[in-house]
Amino acid sequence: MEELLIPKERYDSLIFIGMYRDGTIEFIKVYGEDREKTLDILNLFLNEKNLHPADFVLVDEGFEDVRDKRIISTRTEEELSAYLARLGLKLLSNGILYLEGKDKIYQITAVSKELLKKIKRQKDNQEKPEATEIEPHIDVKSITDEVPEEFIDSIMLLELREDAIIINEAEVDLANILKKCIKGRVKIPRYLEVHDNIIQIFDEEIHEKITSQVEWVLVKTPVICWDYYVDSTEEFEFKKVEDKVYSAPLFLKAYHGYLILSEPPVELVKKLKRIKHRGYVKFPIGVKQYKIPVNFTLIVETKEADKYKGLEFPVRIKFPIFDEEMLKKFFLKEFGIECSTSILKQLSGEYRTMKALKNLKRLVEKLKLRNPERETSELLKTALVIMIGEDHESY
Repeated sequence: MEELLIPKERYDSLIFIGMYRDGTIEFIKVYGEDREKTLDILNLFLNEKNLHPADFVLVDEGFEDVRDKRIISTRTEEELSAYLARLGLKLLSNGILYLEGKDKIYQITAVSKELLKKIKRQKDNQEKPEATEIEPHIDVKSITDEVPEEFIDSIMLLELREDAIIINEAEVDLANILKKCIKGRVKIPRYLEVHDNIIQIFDEEIHEKITSQVEWVLVKTPVICWDYYVDSTEEFEFKKVEDKVYSAPLFLKAYHGYLILSEPPVELVKKLKRIKHRGYVKFPIGVKQYKIPVNFTLIVETKEADKYKGLEFPVRIKFPIFDEEMLKKFFLKEFGIECSTSILKQLSGEYRTMKALKNLKRLVEKLKLRNPERETSELLKTALVIMIGEDHESY
């Protein structure tokens, strides 16, 4: 442990502290190779200094971009040093960290509860323009190349921010489309403190941070997507990270944003709708239950609408499979070819989806690379045969 406290040249970790003149440590920032190792170093340091973890609040963690740095030391962190100085703290470290070409390194930052109160008291109420919120809204300009114009008006309905069910027979890439077209900026709490327990709301893997202060983070309107076939229902529960620290369920991380579920279990939808109706979720501590407010818009994506019959969604949207007119527009736009209705009628429903048509387009592009001299119409016929099968060479 002595080695951890001795200032020296280091290659895998570094500890910064902010300390008053009397030796009281109020700020700790630890760099390490990954979350587990960084957390271990933090706990070792707290133990060595006889500091109680419950007296500190984790205010930030995640990978930090260090591509423009060769080392990390008190000299490279002048901005942090100046900020702590304004709070009456001196920045110290246990050495110099040589990055050796690393692009990023994990960091965990914790401050004492007393310092956190002081920061909040000193907070300037006048926010910078870039820190202001912008009401969530839909901008369809960013998706005109990915969605048929016939579907645009339906997508605009999501701006109402009412729970919706989307019957996606056309198999449009809903998650990707909504992430692109839903705009706005909202403040979410970095964490919630509930009876000495910390519930982490901000998640760097989910949220797109714009700016932040100690207690909140300004993010792009949350658009959180969950797929029954690849994701776990455990993501809708409070997940213990460490002693008295929990990761919030997805619907809390979707604060003031959209939670999009693809083919979710009916019972999960019922649960979320009841939580929304009640207006809060209960967080259990011992025998007590603490109420945490919720604020999210629920969107269910499915191809089987009957499965959710009776669940009463205020907004119902249907993206049907492409009819002949929509197919004509697609073929003309993507391939510059006018197809007759008689030919298009031969396409069965499974090939009238956005997913199938994108696959077709990709096949044509790859065939073009291999046969640049061939006409697009010939390549399209070949691609159709490849995708649909030899029995359909009449195309």
